[in-house]
Amino acid sequence: MKLKDLLSEVPGLNKRLVYYLESQGYIHPIQVHKLRISRRDYGTDDLRRVKQFWTYYQRGLSVRSAVESAARAEQSVIVALLPVPYRSRHRALAMLREFERVQEAAVVYGETGDLIVWMKAADEHDIYSVLDRVFETASVTGVPRIWRIADERERTRPSGQSGGMPPEKEAAVLAYVLIKAPPKQVGDVVEKLRNFPGIVEACALYGESDVIAKIIVPRQDELDDLVMNQIQSLPAVESTRTFIAVGGMHWERAVAEMGGERCILPSGHHSPS
Repeated sequence: MKLKDLLSEVPGLNKRLVYYLESQGYIHPIQVHKLRISRRDYGTDDLRRVKQFWTYYQRGLSVRSAVESAARAEQSVIVALLPVPYRSRHRALAMLREFERVQEAAVVYGETGDLIVWMKAADEHDIYSVLDRVFETASVTGVPRIWRIADERERTRPSGQSGGMPPEKEAAVLAYVLIKAPPKQVGDVVEKLRNFPGIVEACALYGESDVIAKIIVPRQDELDDLVMNQIQSLPAVESTRTFIAVGGMHWERAVAEMGGERCILPSGHHSPS
């Protein structure tokens, strides 16, 4: 898209700020050269990043601080478990799509119909700008449990692969497992999870749980075997808590929309350099 199209997508933004973001390497438009002039061609990722910057700038941050916060949000991932009443879960799940910073959401079986959310957030303001809206609109009561991914530099999946439920596995079982392990052995646990078929990503966490693993397997018995006989058999694993997603109540943005990746891939899956 042309510069004027980019500016029309972000009311109040001016070209001086766009050029500054380019000079800082925050966006990377393509230079299109013609006979006597050249112009910039901005992509969807540039637009997403500019919108991210603008959100922080409108809070009153300086240009530099807004850029730093936007860049930090790109690399910082939060996992939240929300206590959602049964009658509110459809509304809450749909509402989360409105927030670009939310990457993935799924209703999982729990005592109150829990909902698990992955989002990018630079600070608590980012987290609660999403959660407060959900709590107010969906009439949610209770305290959310929040974890921050410990090492956001590790990658999660190949470029262009969504990591969601592939078409041929629409009837598969999707689950999230919280794993407790001694602090000094968390990294070792995460690495060992690479070798378990069915684990599509795993991350170390800050907080009372130490690791979260996302699992997609064809059948319930394979999930049982993976959790009880393989994950729990690791010497460093002290305990696990499994959340099974409710069928049809999960969505995930494509990697291109998320602007990055978040954890590790199992062995044999690598992001292109």
